[in-house]
Amino acid sequence: MKFSKIRIKILIGTAVIACALFSTLIILEKNMTKPLPKKEIIAAAKDIECGEEIKNCDLKIIKCDVKYVSSDMIESTSMMKSKYALKDIYKGEILNRRKISDKSDNSRIFLKKDEKEISIPVNKINNDAFAGTLRKGDVIDITHTSVLQGENSTTELDMKKAEVVGAVDSEGRFLESSDKNVLASSIMVRGSQDEFLKISRDLSVGYFSVAKCSIMR
Repeated sequence: MKFSKIRIKILIGTAVIACALFSTLIILEKNMTKPLPKKEIIAAAKDIECGEEIKNCDLKIIKCDVKYVSSDMIESTSMMKSKYALKDIYKGEILNRRKISDKSDNSRIFLKKDEKEISIPVNKINNDAFAGTLRKGDVIDITHTSVLQGENSTTELDMKKAEVVGAVDSEGRFLESSDKNVLASSIMVRGSQDEFLKISRDLSVGYFSVAKCSIMR
């Protein structure tokens, strides 16, 4: 009789454990099959070239599992107002903050396809105090004067109405128009591959001169 009671207790205990395991398996199965919550994010509806302004018609809303959404992804088209592409963005690509910015951000250089950012040290420019006051948005003509020993100096127009896209101080900090008491140590202008090569060659001999132009082109 005593043996039967022990067997009954064992059977009951086994049944309880089996029920608990079965319930756990059901819960796990439900959690595994339960769909993950979705979140709306913004992707490119077409290819967008570097330097282009991003318009609403260039974008589309897609839904993505929350666990794959990172903090640098764009979640609303309203966040894209007056934004430009810093790099090429391809159709279907999810937009993130590393590839877009506002043109008012002086720490960013906006270049169109095939354009170059050409850097000119201010100490290579005649009247460097004037050149050091140049800021993003200024338009300038750039000439180069060659000074070779035993030869007459010659001056050529290197760039006409070049747009200054940035200016940095000696510590590499981008300067804004409000930095009136700080002189730039280098200026960056927007140019073509040929203009980049010409400026690069001319850096080794002679000096540059710059003149501000009307912004109207």
